[in-house]
Amino acid sequence: MKVLRSIASVVGCYLVVFCLVLLSDPLLERIFPGQYVRGQVPPTFLLWISAAVFAVASILGGWLCVGIAPAKPGRHLLALFILGEAVGVVFTIVNPGHYPLWNSLLWLGIWPVCLWIGGRAKKRQHRETPEPVGAA
Repeated sequence: MKVLRSIASVVGCYLVVFCLVLLSDPLLERIFPGQYVRGQVPPTFLLWISAAVFAVASILGGWLCVGIAPAKPGRHLLALFILGEAVGVVFTIVNPGHYPLWNSLLWLGIWPVCLWIGGRAKKRQHRETPEPVGAA
């Protein structure tokens, strides 16, 4: 059961990040009509905005992964990192020309840093939470 919870925490956190990024596309399409169009490479400034959304979602993913890991949160965070990098590398190889290479490399670089930031924030939050009165 613990193994299933471990797998679910890593895959679930990846899906949270994936869904947040995926859901940001329609929002960007509404905010920037005619500039953020499916099937076309968006302008550079929109690629940067999308990368910022990905960074925030990745921080949340790292925070969530450390928070729900049944044990050894660092290993779960590492597994989430490996999963995301593998998917990112495959996406970059399979979709050449869909987005500029610099954008894919930026996302591959953002992922581990933001996961680490989110994981550290959750660890710090956990350490600073006072113990309940009467706990031994």
